[in-house]
Amino acid sequence: MARTLVIKSVKAAGRTFNVNKKLQIAPTLKKFMINFRRPSGYQGKYGFDWLRDEYIYPIETVTNDNNGTAINAPTALCKNVAAIKTEYKTTDVVNPISPYGKEYYPAWLSILPHTTTLQFKHGSSMHKNGVNLDLEIEELESLTSDATEILFECNDNNVIITPKKLKLKDLIDLKAGPKTKKLGGTTTRDYHLTTNKVNIKNTKSPLKGHEEIKVFAKLGTQKEEVGKLMLYKNDIIPKAEIVAVNVLIGGIGGKLRNDYEFIFKKQSFNQAQIRAEVKVDTKFDINRLPTTDANVANFISDYSGGTLPSGKSTSDFTKELILLYDTYGNHKPSGGKIDTNINKRTYLFFTNFKAGSTNGICSADFNKDAAGNTISIDWGNAYIVFDSGSNSKRTFIHECGHSFSLPHIFMEAGGKLKVSSSHIFHRGYTDNYMDYEWQIGARAPSGGYYSSGDNKYKGKMYSLFKWQWNIIRNDESLITNY
Repeated sequence: MARTLVIKSVKAAGRTFNVNKKLQIAPTLKKFMINFRRPSGYQGKYGFDWLRDEYIYPIETVTNDNNGTAINAPTALCKNVAAIKTEYKTTDVVNPISPYGKEYYPAWLSILPHTTTLQFKHGSSMHKNGVNLDLEIEELESLTSDATEILFECNDNNVIITPKKLKLKDLIDLKAGPKTKKLGGTTTRDYHLTTNKVNIKNTKSPLKGHEEIKVFAKLGTQKEEVGKLMLYKNDIIPKAEIVAVNVLIGGIGGKLRNDYEFIFKKQSFNQAQIRAEVKVDTKFDINRLPTTDANVANFISDYSGGTLPSGKSTSDFTKELILLYDTYGNHKPSGGKIDTNINKRTYLFFTNFKAGSTNGICSADFNKDAAGNTISIDWGNAYIVFDSGSNSKRTFIHECGHSFSLPHIFMEAGGKLKVSSSHIFHRGYTDNYMDYEWQIGARAPSGGYYSSGDNKYKGKMYSLFKWQWNIIRNDESLITNY
């Protein structure tokens, strides 16, 4: 509240005058920042991404580097902190801000527009009720229970923010005080977290460009921008057509989760504004193919035992299966093969075949230079889910992610591999679909790696990063004219 200063007398020209007046001193707007955060229980129904503290600060203990070298120390999970900071601070961000000179990294929200067909033919009811978000109030100085208001402003009238105004005192707990988060060493952050405080939705018309919701703190005549939420553009909704093929080997087929279509539509690529639809659900019985074809006869001979024979790899299995489907499949691409740019469908082959510890694999061409170094990867349009991955949500989305041009987030150039992920993370520590469910350990005699433990998000890996949204949307298999 405003302070009162009582002036009883003033002295001028050597004389004292009694005035007995009260002057109101306006309170000063306290310094803080506001970040939008994703509620707990998130399962991928919308896209939400932000720069997590553990990606840039040494918070999590990493046991081993991606090459197996022991670390066993608190380590930032992203290997190039400067690059990931730049990614979230400026890339595609409308009007980057630095409240009070502090670095600020806006969160990103990706929702589908709720429209009639006349307003926008690719609208959806998926987010017609909007998305509820948490607010994190980061203290830059101690806060008080004053009259500060939080205002949310967006220039696009089709973005509905509810409420558009909040009282700061309703978002903080002065009695308990702020929570303190250790960021490594002596660095800490004091903050208040309040849940489900703001609802965001997009109606009537899609966003033709990335849009911003500005957050202001206002006290009297003082007004400061203290936060921002970026909204991902949604005026182009590409379609991904999925052909699900149950591969029968020896008359026995595979099984997928009953909810796999739901996961395609509402727990994965919808985050990148992709409408993933299973267009065909079919069977492919290898034993019904003509054994006069040497490729068929060899496939049956090599794989009818249900496991990989000596000398064969999962890559061999994948290439040979795709060759057979390109020849005999009822829903093979017309006028071309599966792994060509002409094909606009993605093929999910699932089988009861057992491939050791491999849950799935995506077709790919590893382009090499004269010295045998892999200099680029062309991800294919088909992938296999083996028996061990048939009940895993993550596996068939992870491998489909590869088919949409996403590498592992821990893919790092080394040895003969000369290509890397856009941003490289330590393996097995994030909730990203393109991470692994286990943390890498030391090198094993076989040339692989031991596990140093499960990813703490195992079974709850629903996230795709905003920079991955951009990659997926540029994949050549997507359909935009429909």
